[in-house]
Amino acid sequence: MSENSALDAFNWSKALDELSYAEGKPEVNGVLKLLPEDFKVTELMEVVPTGDGEHYWLDVTKIKCNTEQVAKALARFASVSPRDVGYSGMKDLFAETRQWFSVWKPKGGQPAWDEFKLEGVTVNNVLKHSRKLKRGTHRANRFEIVIRDLGGDVAELESRLNNVQKQGVPNYFGAQRFGRNVENMQHVMQLFLGEKKFKNRHLNGILLSSARSWLFNQVVSARVAEGSWQQLKDKEPANLHSSNSVFVSTGTVQDNERLNGFDIHPTAPMWGAGLDQSMSDCDLFSWEQSIMAPFSQLQSGLEQARLDYQRRAIRSIATDLSWSVDDSTLSLSFELIRGQFATSILRELVNV
Repeated sequence: MSENSALDAFNWSKALDELSYAEGKPEVNGVLKLLPEDFKVTELMEVVPTGDGEHYWLDVTKIKCNTEQVAKALARFASVSPRDVGYSGMKDLFAETRQWFSVWKPKGGQPAWDEFKLEGVTVNNVLKHSRKLKRGTHRANRFEIVIRDLGGDVAELESRLNNVQKQGVPNYFGAQRFGRNVENMQHVMQLFLGEKKFKNRHLNGILLSSARSWLFNQVVSARVAEGSWQQLKDKEPANLHSSNSVFVSTGTVQDNERLNGFDIHPTAPMWGAGLDQSMSDCDLFSWEQSIMAPFSQLQSGLEQARLDYQRRAIRSIATDLSWSVDDSTLSLSFELIRGQFATSILRELVNV
């Protein structure tokens, strides 16, 4: 990287590992994803296909296959442009995942979807709908996870599981957001310093998302370290659960009751241009700036990229959480709203 970068020798991987824990680092170790079926994800949709329209919505189960691979294969099979294929969320590669895709096919006969072949992929159902499936359309994801070969103080798990159920966990972006060996952050710095250009727009979007996620994680970690991640600070923007809606908290009894009931949450910045004026009047703003100061190059790069400044909840709530533990295996089942990471739940339970 450039000699002008203060982050040339920065250990991104170590810094990611050192994010603060709500209850301290777990004392139990385990193996995650020994088998693809140890990590099952099911997309829960808000939109139900009507059965009529120019878009085919396909309910797909995939194993050891990523979302983009399936989307491109569907486009080839249906003889349509890749941009005519839609999906709501990116799903894990080494996992068993069930999600929806849409294919716009206004002309010609219906493709013989039962003849679609891609290793590890099964089409469960096909319904027509009037609109393309867009990103972020699903309501939540259902996870069924098995962690094997547990070692250490397994008895500690029960206490941690109860804490996760009662208070949630810090809403960190998981390691997968930053690429293999956190290499996305090195590419981000090359991009922002003008040392390298990435012509692929999709890749550019991934790198910008990684930069915003990194800054967000730093602020969340600092809130966890000071013990305020479950509290609303004076004039803090609060997030309405399961939405992008944000409003300024005035510290009323009602706000605190909603906070304790998980109806609203404290927030941290998703950095970008167009800072909300209300933030400059909030003491939290200068504190957050001090936390992000070592990464000011990320801030300026995101501003120049014209990403909009936003706020995101700093705690994640696993609903309908159930579990079983024996001497060597932890089995978990829970639901998370879209955009939240199951790995942030696992991080508070087991070193995987």
